[in-house]
Amino acid sequence: MSSRDITIAGYLAFVAIVLGLHLWGSTGRSRIPSLGAVFSRAMRTRSGRLGMVAGWVWVGLHFFAR
Repeated sequence: MSSRDITIAGYLAFVAIVLGLHLWGSTGRSRIPSLGAVFSRAMRTRSGRLGMVAGWVWVGLHFFAR
């Protein structure tokens, strides 16, 4: 197993954790906000919008550029 495989496995684990938290937060009885609520809260400010764009740029450069 190469370091690339370990890195991809780590990112997949992170995505699985975020998805699990989203599903748990969507039940309505949990104090954890859903992913949509987190994104809408982040998009209210200019710095939040810039952070979202920077995140998408980072994802694009690391996963889609070859």
